[in-house]
Amino acid sequence: MPFNPSLPQNQSLPFREALSAPQKDPKTDGRTLGHVAAVYDYLAPLMTLGTDRIHQRRVLRELQLSGTERVLDVGCGTGTLTRLIAHTLSDKAKSLVLGIDAASAMIAVARRKAPKIPNIAFETAAAEVLPFPDESFDRAVSTMFFHHVNFDLKRKSLAEIWRILTPNGRAIIVDVAPPTNPLGTLCAWAGYWLFQQPEIRENIEGKLELAIRTSPFSKWRPITHYTGYISLYELTK
Repeated sequence: MPFNPSLPQNQSLPFREALSAPQKDPKTDGRTLGHVAAVYDYLAPLMTLGTDRIHQRRVLRELQLSGTERVLDVGCGTGTLTRLIAHTLSDKAKSLVLGIDAASAMIAVARRKAPKIPNIAFETAAAEVLPFPDESFDRAVSTMFFHHVNFDLKRKSLAEIWRILTPNGRAIIVDVAPPTNPLGTLCAWAGYWLFQQPEIRENIEGKLELAIRTSPFSKWRPITHYTGYISLYELTK
């Protein structure tokens, strides 16, 4: 049974079935990383110079969770942050955290890592076409996803995140941003030349901030900046 965030908050969900349902890759023009799913948990700390844990702790703090929220993790990868959010949500019966990724291989790994967490589920879905009703979630988060999609998909994904959030709902985004120091410049451009992804160059040139600025979100702000090239943004519906 697929995850259904429109169910009443006091109704328990069949997470065991959701965690074991077969998955297929959805159609998307964005880049997916299913081919590195088996080693992703080793690559992520290397690609962020070991700052991924710092990002995750700051994201948890900025989400300002009371314990009963419904949270969507967009581009969840192998679900490391998704699991941290689920553990942070104190009311396991009412709270829900759903990790989505367009790579079924990533979702398979994420599910294996979270077999006994009662308030978590993982589904394959493309960020630009989220298969959830309007106002389904109280919070959304996305870390290191937006440099894998082009400017058009950045805007579509942000519009979809805005749509599924409740009024006054908040989203936290962590991703590559314009470099602010020599180390950041080196890291950002090295990533671009190594992977040859024009989407990374878009972020370096400020296209993610442009997409945020022209999105439906009524308020947004950069909260902090890491390693000279990674920014954390807060967006409010």
